[in-house]
Parts: sequence; structure tokens; C-alpha cells
Amino acid sequence: MSVVSLPRRDVTFPRAGTAPARPRVRPTPRRAPTPTTRRESRPRHASSQGRLASISVVKKSVAIVSVAVTLSLFGSMLETNRQVQLHQLQSQVLQEQSTYATQVGSLTGLSTPSVVVTQANSLHLVNPTSVTQVPATSLDAILPLPKFSGYAPVTSRTQR
Repeated sequence: MSVVSLPRRDVTFPRAGTAPARPRVRPTPRRAPTPTTRRESRPRHASSQGRLASISVVKKSVAIVSVAVTLSLFGSMLETNRQVQLHQLQSQVLQEQSTYATQVGSLTGLSTPSVVVTQANSLHLVNPTSVTQVPATSLDAILPLPKFSGYAPVTSRTQR
């Protein structure tokens, strides 16, 4: 049940075959006009509402619609501005990623085994007979066991 409850009207529905019941209405007392009381030029309810009563319903509805349209346009302009900023940031990120990939590619080429051996040769650090490129493999791949060619005699390590 709600905490706030509205007052209920005492409405009873008539039974079949009976006359409809009329609600009891108390007559409102009327005051006799006094000679000192002057009649107001405007109706009593209009003066209590102030300036809003003098504005027509059409003008009020036009004002509400125009305020709603203005707020909607302002919101869509803000959203469009944010989308333009996000597009600019995205294109900047793509450009930076492209630059990074280019740099990684050029620096990776400097550390290949053939380049390292060539530089070591020019510094007289090694004297290789040949350079063999080993195919790249993922570190997650399970390598097969090595195969031996040739014969190795089996000797016991302990002497009896």
C-alpha cells in the first residue's frame, strides 16, 4: 500500500430496479453584498494566477515546443562535436600505430642474424664459415624430439 493515498469519492452504484441515488450536496452560504465592497473588474481566479493567466494556451504551447526544440538542437550539437573529437582522436591513433609499425619493421631488420654476423665480421669478432637461418617458431609450439643419426655405443657408467 502506498504511503500517499488520495481521498476517495463516495460513489455508490444503484441497484437494479431502483432510482439512482443523488449525492448529498450542502448549500454554500452566500454573503450579502455590503455597500463598501466593490466588485472587481477581473474574475477572482484570474488575479490569483498572475501573469500566466493572461497568456493564451497556444502561446504557452508554442513556448514549450520552442524551448524543447532549442534544447534538442543544443544537445545534438554537443553530441556532434564530441563525435568529431572522437574521429580526430581515432585518426591520430591510427597514424601513431602506423608510425610505430614502420619503426618496429626497420629496427627488426637491424637485428637479424645475418646483419649481426656481418657487423661482427667487420669488427673481427667471429669468423663464421656459413650463416644458417633457422625458421621462426612460436614459443607456444611444442617441438618434436631430436633425431640422432649414427651409432652411439652403450656403456655403463659404473664399473664392476
